[in-house]
Amino acid sequence: MNPFDFWNGIVQANKIAARNGRTLAETIEASGAVIESRSHTIASAARNPFAADHAELGRMVPEKLAAFSQAGMSAWDDLCAIQAQAIANWQQLAGIALRGRTPTTGEIATMAGRSTAITRRSVAATGKALAPIHAAATGNAKRLARKAR
Repeated sequence: MNPFDFWNGIVQANKIAARNGRTLAETIEASGAVIESRSHTIASAARNPFAADHAELGRMVPEKLAAFSQAGMSAWDDLCAIQAQAIANWQQLAGIALRGRTPTTGEIATMAGRSTAITRRSVAATGKALAPIHAAATGNAKRLARKAR
C-alpha cells in the first residue's frame, strides 16, 4: 500500500458518503409522502371501518418490520467485520510494542490498509443498512401516488 492508495480510499469513502446522503434525502422525502397518504387511510378507517382499505392497513407494520430487520442484520454484519479489522490492527500494534521496536514499513502499510478498509466499510455500511428502508419507502411512495390518481 502506498500513500496514494490511502488517500484514494478516503476520496472513495467521501463519494460513498455523498451517495448515502442523497439516498437518505430521498428516503425522508418518500417517507413524508407515505405518512401523509397513510394518515388519510387511517383517518378514513377510523370514520368508517367497513369501507377501510384493509390491504393498505395490513401492509404498514409487516413491511416496516421486514425493512428494519434487513437493515439491522446488514449493520450487524458490517459491525462484526469492522471490529475484526480493528482488533487485527490492535493485535499487530501490541505485538510491535511488546517487542520494543518501531514498526516496519510493511507493518505500517498493513495497518494503514486495514484502517482504510475500516473507513470505507463504515461509510458503505450506512448505505447498505439504509437500502431496504429506502426501497420500502420509495416503493410505497410511488405505489401510493399511482393509487391516489
